Amino acid sequence: METGYFANLLLMHLIRELDSDQQKGPGVPGSSHLDPSMRGSIFYLLLLLVVAVGARYKERCKFQSVDATADEYRDRSGRRPNIVYIMADDMGWNDVGFHNPKVRTPNLDALRADGIELTQSYVQPACSVTRSALLTGRYPSHNGLQVLVLREEVQACLPVEHKTHNEYMKEEGYVTKHVGKWHLGYCNEACLPGSRGVDDFRGINTGVADYFNWTDHTVMQRNINGVPTTENIGTHMTLQDIRDVRELIMDHRYNPDPLFMWVTPTAPHDPLQNTDEMFASHDFLDPTNEGTRNRRLYLGLVSAFDNVVGATRNALRDAGLDDNTIIVFSSDNGGADPSTQILNFQNHASNYPLRNGKQTYMEGGVLTPTIYYDPRLHPRTKGKKRSFLVHVTDWLPTFLQLTRPGLPPLDLPGIDGVSQLANLGSIYNCARKRRYNIRDKMLVALSDATMQFRNPSVCATEDSAFRWKNYKLIYGDQYYIVEPGIRTSNWPIPPESPELPAITGDDCHRIIDGRRVVRCLFDVVKDQSETRNLYDEKPALVARMIHMIEQYKRTSVKSVYKPPLPPDNFTTQAFGEYIVPRNDYCEPSIHFPLEANDPSCYG
Repeated sequence: METGYFANLLLMHLIRELDSDQQKGPGVPGSSHLDPSMRGSIFYLLLLLVVAVGARYKERCKFQSVDATADEYRDRSGRRPNIVYIMADDMGWNDVGFHNPKVRTPNLDALRADGIELTQSYVQPACSVTRSALLTGRYPSHNGLQVLVLREEVQACLPVEHKTHNEYMKEEGYVTKHVGKWHLGYCNEACLPGSRGVDDFRGINTGVADYFNWTDHTVMQRNINGVPTTENIGTHMTLQDIRDVRELIMDHRYNPDPLFMWVTPTAPHDPLQNTDEMFASHDFLDPTNEGTRNRRLYLGLVSAFDNVVGATRNALRDAGLDDNTIIVFSSDNGGADPSTQILNFQNHASNYPLRNGKQTYMEGGVLTPTIYYDPRLHPRTKGKKRSFLVHVTDWLPTFLQLTRPGLPPLDLPGIDGVSQLANLGSIYNCARKRRYNIRDKMLVALSDATMQFRNPSVCATEDSAFRWKNYKLIYGDQYYIVEPGIRTSNWPIPPESPELPAITGDDCHRIIDGRRVVRCLFDVVKDQSETRNLYDEKPALVARMIHMIEQYKRTSVKSVYKPPLPPDNFTTQAFGEYIVPRNDYCEPSIHFPLEANDPSCYG
């Protein structure tokens, strides 16, 4: 018999007892001045009622319990899910339709409506750094790529000592494919996607290229599995990505093994190059005004990326794989907005109302729009938001648990990520106390941004950002946390929304021992825009978080970043009329062995 029956029976009995007591009136034996035995009876009735209602609530949530979550991902045929991770390049928090209704991203909006939005999902402040964390499940201070981006002329790549998620997935029997940009180094054959667990790669190895001629500094970058190709050159790269994604997915439709695919277009990263259709996608922006025109060009690239998302879902449907495919969407870092004018970047992203953007540790640089979609999510979860803490390193152990339905997370020594499958699978309002049972802290960043402008230091631990519960601490030298000239106090309003209110706040600068440094502490749950600096108000909390950071410094490794080489050292290989990259100008064991930091870095 249902526990709800007993709960209702006990409640009715209690009501009758109290009603009878009130009818007797004051001063009558057994009236409102209840004798001890009656009071005891009522107490136990209430206790039983709470237990019964709780049991009924637990029963109602049982099908989504944490322990049973993994079983939800095995369908009736026993198939393991395909997994597709779609990553944008430099897309801002305010550059998606589900955050900004003036931005036209119908495919991303549909994915969000069918899935769940993760509102506390953190990445790293720059491209290579995030990709290294995603692929290895390790904080960048543990994999040697903690310093911003890997430029093509650097003798370094993702350290070969660490296994990538592609290699893990292959061991689990998955077919691995990658379309888009790699940006994890290519100075040696051992650095290329094909040597890091990717069965089929189509894209560019560097971080950016001309959208039409596919060149970066006159070097033609597109290749298929390491072999240069100029087929279809002149096609906008995002349109080529769509062709590649569709072809690779359709090729897999009769393969009995599950698919793991990484889709990483360069859009909406600059240069601001559109087709006519892309430029028309946000035609309400004035093309004669430089500011609105540049924003329109940027949003044309956002639209191009959105079309890649739609094409991916269409290909999965046409291949008959959509009913068994999990899709994750995020950006690799925050948008490069007008407050972060770096080198020759054309920065017209928007992170409003988040603070700053790419290459900073503010929320605009590290908090990214993220969607998790699974066709077997319970209907009550679709279109919902989840606010538990997620770090980009978490996806590797989460994916690996998805490959083993019904089993606990794998023990992965050295991995900083944690499986989020329990949180992703359970209904948001059920088992409330379990929603945050995975993470309450994360190392947002531990680095030294200026190392790309000078010879590398030994430590690369001068700057840090740390999240613990609701708080985020940013601690370092101004010129290390952000590149010279980038203001830390900026919330640019996008041109399409001049009516938005201006946001201001403490710029976090302090003068300590004659140096200008940054000291920030924010409650980023209550103060998402990071306007109120609590650093001076909560010294005990600051000290505790600094102590946590020091523990990570003790396990940090040396940065693999190296000073750039002269161009002739890496661009002399000819391919017909084009120059293409070489893959023989470094030796991993010599140029960037993975080594622990010197104890003086954390003494």
